[in-house]
Order: sequence, then C-alpha cells, then structure tokens
Amino acid sequence: MDTTLTLGELGWLIIGIAVIVLLIYIIMLVRSLIPTVKKMNEVLEDVQAITHVASETTETLQHAIGNMSESTSILYQSIKGNQNVIAALTSLINAITSLKNIVSRIFEK
Repeated sequence: MDTTLTLGELGWLIIGIAVIVLLIYIIMLVRSLIPTVKKMNEVLEDVQAITHVASETTETLQHAIGNMSESTSILYQSIKGNQNVIAALTSLINAITSLKNIVSRIFEK
C-alpha cells in the first residue's frame, strides 16, 4: 500500500504538529504560573496589612504631634503670662500621655 503526500498536505501536517506542540507549551506555562500568581496574591495581602498598620500609626502620630504642638503653644503663652500655668502643664501632661500610648501601641505590634 503506497501513500502519496503532496507538498501542501505535508505543510499542513507540519503546521498541525507545530500547533499541538505550541498548545502543550502553553499548558505547561500556565501550570507553572498558577503557583506564582497565588504567591503574589499572598504578598499583596501582606502589603495591604502593612499599609493599614502604617496608616493607623501615622494618623496616631499626627494626633500626638498636634497635641504636643498645642501644649507647647499653651506653655509658651503661659510663660508670657497670657494663661494659667496649671492649664499649660495639664495640656503638656496630656500630650506626653498620648505620645506614650502611641509608643506602646507601636511596640505591641
């Protein structure tokens, strides 16, 4: 039994084999990318958690800095004789307490 192949049929056969090989490589590539994508999602979740903690800490520090600034201003005005010394010291103690709470929160995490 003799089979005759024309050049056109041989070309289509080669193209078909090439497409099958290409599909196999694409399947292997997708299989190797799945664990990478899962790991990247874990990393992005960690980054989101870290960003959230940093944002909270920054907001707390801004509040404490505002308290310290206000206390310093009150103390300055008190020294100039514009306000009561007791009120100035109370504000300063409140600001220091707020700063202590911030530092303790940072080191608890």
